[in-house]
This record gives sequence, C-alpha cells and structure tokens, in this order.
Amino acid sequence: MQAFPTEYHSNWQWWDAMSHSNAIRLDAVAPDLKPIVRVIDDWVTAQPLGLLFECRVGKGKLLISGIDLLDNQDKRPEARQLLHSLRSYMASDTFHPAIQIEAEKIKGLIN
Repeated sequence: MQAFPTEYHSNWQWWDAMSHSNAIRLDAVAPDLKPIVRVIDDWVTAQPLGLLFECRVGKGKLLISGIDLLDNQDKRPEARQLLHSLRSYMASDTFHPAIQIEAEKIKGLIN
C-alpha cells in the first residue's frame, strides 16, 4: 500500500481502521488465504483473522475489506487515505491476487 504510510506492525495510523472494523475469519474463506492486513486476537488462540485480503473470483479480482472506509469520511482522514491507497493498488499492474475463491464463499461473508 504505497500511498498509505505504515510500518510492518500496527501504529497510530491504524487506530481509525481498527476502531471501524470487523475482522474476517480467513479459514472460513480459504485455508491458505494470506491477508494484506492480519489481526491477532490473542497470543494464545491466534485465530486466522484479517481485515484486508485479495482474491480472484471467476474471471474477476476482488479486494475484500472488513474495515468501514466509507462512513464519516469527512472526519476520518486515515480512512480516506487508506481507501485512496487501496484504489490505486487495485488500478495498478501489481494487483494480481494469487488465490481463487468460489463466489459462494464471498457471498457468505456478507450474510
């Protein structure tokens, strides 16, 4: 995410995202899914959770977010910048999701 300044770990710029998100249980989608942004719930259980991941579905490509990047954007500059960064990434030549996921698995995330 070139346009979103970050370190390898969470820092101040992730506070807004973490405050407006629901983690996605990755093993419910695909067992070998590697998220762009991982969440560690607890050092004991260490469930496979993520906030952002990419995949191929059919002939298309998706970037799935458990972060609300749309509500109250006028008061959330971090959300605006993260959304800008993600849109730029998806429009670039480097957006090539490796894993194929069935559409039903993605639909199951919405329900």
